[in-house]
Amino acid sequence: MNYQTEMVKMMKQRENKEVEFEPCIGRVIKAPPEIEISIYDGQVILLPHKLYMNDRLYNDYTREFDIEGDITEITIESTSSNVEASPDPHKHKHGTIEGTGKYKAVGTIINTDTLIVGDYVKVVPTEKGQKWFIDSKYRKVKP
Repeated sequence: MNYQTEMVKMMKQRENKEVEFEPCIGRVIKAPPEIEISIYDGQVILLPHKLYMNDRLYNDYTREFDIEGDITEITIESTSSNVEASPDPHKHKHGTIEGTGKYKAVGTIINTDTLIVGDYVKVVPTEKGQKWFIDSKYRKVKP
């Protein structure tokens, strides 16, 4: 057995050890659209060409909504007046309106903000870490 050859093989194997990437928490160090994420306590910087970001995190993310429910409490302080139809039109303050009831609404929600420097995000790698998915935003729990 040639120990020198065996030692060289062992050293080569150690040098070529594959790094296993796992989902982790990153920190935004440059905001979108050219986002950069710092992971592993700043040891690795993920650049835009390696990143895919969840559509809901973009500032132009749009969704339609349809909502209905019960109004359990409402108080409206009037700031306008109405005009009554009579020979001499005059105005009456509406006053305060209180009550309950039902509501239904449809519309569009458009995000107007996105990730900012300092935000924490969950990043998930593809196999061997060639690409990373910015999954969602998180907050650090305060003790």
